[in-house]
Amino acid sequence: MKCQPLRGTFARYRNRIVEVLGKARRQRVMIRSIHDDGIERRTAVKWINLLPLENGLF
Repeated sequence: MKCQPLRGTFARYRNRIVEVLGKARRQRVMIRSIHDDGIERRTAVKWINLLPLENGLF
């Protein structure tokens, strides 16, 4: 992503779809994702590592 995503935006982080929850420290944002074990986790990641979703996801 070229700019910091807004709260509520869906993006791709590694192999999962995540929801941006808001700003964290420095160049990081808080995300919510569901991991392979089925547990929902909240994590701070660098927003530069988030990729926009492709068109036609659904």
